[in-house]
Amino acid sequence: MTDIKKFTSFATSNCYLISPFDNEIVFLIDLPPNIDEVIDYINTNNLTIGGAFITHGHWDHAIGLSSFDSKAYINLEDEHLARNPSEQIGDFLGDKVSVNKYEGNLHNVLDHEYDFLNVYINPGHTKGSVSFEFKDLGVVFTGDFIFKDSIGRTDLYSGDNNEMIDSINNVFTLFQDDFQLFPGHGDDDLSLIHISEPTRLRRISYAVFCL
Repeated sequence: MTDIKKFTSFATSNCYLISPFDNEIVFLIDLPPNIDEVIDYINTNNLTIGGAFITHGHWDHAIGLSSFDSKAYINLEDEHLARNPSEQIGDFLGDKVSVNKYEGNLHNVLDHEYDFLNVYINPGHTKGSVSFEFKDLGVVFTGDFIFKDSIGRTDLYSGDNNEMIDSINNVFTLFQDDFQLFPGHGDDDLSLIHISEPTRLRRISYAVFCL
């Protein structure tokens, strides 16, 4: 498996750097707060940014757009969330915090041009939530869809219990057993390779029961 670098923001959200070409070109998965630390690492190591893939539009995964100058891809179902972080931060931290609306370009990740990338559409946490599979590298970045010990919450703006159930039953079950999963928060030592099919189905049923 290729080397993947993880950065964790003060909001506990993860940003990953991945090089699908095994050279100096890197792509960012999500653009959380503290993105300057990631950019500094890229510059210090003479790397070149190919772009960013954003799993969903919540502020803790997309607010770094304001400090990002390269091409950014997102499911445009979450464009409103990505462009308006102040609304979400106000709910989270109180009305004392105000952030400008993001006015830059956002590209539809469903129309991306890269052969190395598969995009899974998995609404539930948000309407536009997606996971990114780098099939040749054996990894999937799940955002706030699937974590090591849980699934994403559905009680925030555009979240939906029924859509989460459908995504678990029809998207999560498509992930390759031997692929490593990298979630938007928490640990990334998550793989399905050692989970038998009955146990895997029990976990899916448990996740649905807990919604």
